[in-house]
Amino acid sequence: KNCQLYSSVYIRETYTLFRPVYYLITIFLLCNFAYLVSLKDKIKANDYILLTSLFFVIIGVVLLFQQRIIVEEFNGSEDTIIFYLTIVFDVIFILSFIFHKRK
Repeated sequence: KNCQLYSSVYIRETYTLFRPVYYLITIFLLCNFAYLVSLKDKIKANDYILLTSLFFVIIGVVLLFQQRIIVEEFNGSEDTIIFYLTIVFDVIFILSFIFHKRK
């Protein structure tokens, strides 16, 4: 853990950079639970798959932003592959949405 010494007292900082990701995953799981319990007959499976794909795209974008913050804090270099994968997520989602609307 990150500890700093201030006048003979150690102060620990809480690492909270991944909280938004965990919040999104929790919302995603709650939506899945709601679908299984009560919305299964009201929402088509294809629509729900599209919705869950949107959740994954949002989680990927949030992870990209969180990576940027962490890299800046530790003076590291960014991973460009993650950036390009996020773009690929977005393109795949848009193509899925277009394909879904054509049916």
